[in-house]
Amino acid sequence: MADIPDFQTTEEGRQYENEIMLVLQGEKKDYPSYFGGLKIASGQEFKVPSPIDESIEFGIFQEPEEGIMSEAVSAAAKAYGPWSVRPREERAKYFEPVVGVLKARRMHYAAVITVSTGMVREDALMEVDSAIEAIETAISDVSFIRGKKPLGVWAIITAHNSPFASPVGFAVAAMIAGNTVVMNPSKYCPAPVYMFYELMEKYGLPDGVLNLIVDRKDSSTEDLANDMRVMGIAASGSGDRLEDLMFLQVDEDLRFINEVKGMNPAIVIRPSDMKTTVKNIIDSAFSYSGQRLQSCSKVIITRDDYDKFLDVMAEFMKDVKVDDPVNDTAFTGPVISMDEAKRFSRISMEVLPFVIAKSKPVPKGMQANYVQPIVVSGLDFDNDLNFMDSGLPILNVVVVDSVDKAFEELEDTECGLSAGIFTKDPKLIDRFKAEADVQQFYVNESSRILKPASKARLANFVE
Repeated sequence: MADIPDFQTTEEGRQYENEIMLVLQGEKKDYPSYFGGLKIASGQEFKVPSPIDESIEFGIFQEPEEGIMSEAVSAAAKAYGPWSVRPREERAKYFEPVVGVLKARRMHYAAVITVSTGMVREDALMEVDSAIEAIETAISDVSFIRGKKPLGVWAIITAHNSPFASPVGFAVAAMIAGNTVVMNPSKYCPAPVYMFYELMEKYGLPDGVLNLIVDRKDSSTEDLANDMRVMGIAASGSGDRLEDLMFLQVDEDLRFINEVKGMNPAIVIRPSDMKTTVKNIIDSAFSYSGQRLQSCSKVIITRDDYDKFLDVMAEFMKDVKVDDPVNDTAFTGPVISMDEAKRFSRISMEVLPFVIAKSKPVPKGMQANYVQPIVVSGLDFDNDLNFMDSGLPILNVVVVDSVDKAFEELEDTECGLSAGIFTKDPKLIDRFKAEADVQQFYVNESSRILKPASKARLANFVE
């Protein structure tokens, strides 16, 4: 069992700690596959441990047998006809009580997310709040889809980067728009999505409108994405499982919503306050151990600004504390799995000569997936960290000779969902907004302000 800190610095922290204790002391459950209103046990069981402490287990999950994902799509396809012809306002009413529950039990859902993922309280609460906002937006959007038609069955395929807001936000928007859904969440932290399914079951959502399959081996994800009856895919997160979706089903009629994580880079050019800039970049890069959808993994900085940036970064990184995320004093917790920890160890050893700053050492006795965030600079040109996101707490600083070179570097970067700039020059901000090809911007503030499921709007789920 994880050690629960014996102190919190705020009343909210004490409430949160109490909810963590309730989660840890709760009865362990069996989690089946759900489709068509049925609970399906395969007999092939697996346990999901908490990244906080591997001795914490949520219960027993069912590895789907071959063909179960196809059955889930069949159930969704069968439910689509009667669901799609219901009045849109009637569909929306199924989700109104969910908003009330999430608001009333906000801290409890955050506690489940923390134990599932290792997020600190601030990030876990943001997941809950973002889900609430996405549901409320979808409900309020119903009048804007008058005369529009739903598409059919949607696959909602998500990873640990946003374990609640993304799957819930996209699923609710798809269903209110008149579609049916098959959810395929992360094998590392499926419990928050199961809580959402149980809420919808409680409030009488018709059988087959929402279906849920989690797969330890990830093999059924490809089956779902390649099922020609699936008319839309919303993909959110990082890792090979999400990136491989880009190369699966080839169908011009398939609607694809891309929330796959990228580098979310930041340009630094003559900022007004270097200390504030560095604090925001550390927040952008290392909250949730660099695993958030909008975590920044690359900074592009002019040579004139680099020396001061380096001095401040080296000093501030000494205060970044990796610890049990329940502890109020922890800045961040573990990475999601031991496999990710091994990948971090391998990459960090490869770039060891280029490390310019690192966080406080991880406290002794912590699991191997509590890793020490690092900042690197001066990598060889062809190093993958210059171009592709690692999804880990590694920040790469690239030094350029001019403003134009900074924008060229940005253009050559796999930005993903967002990009940011830190400068006091309004003309550079205007140029950045004109040239950066991203969905979201962060300007002179942390990328932590950006929310997942930003594209969970009803208009994206109809034709």
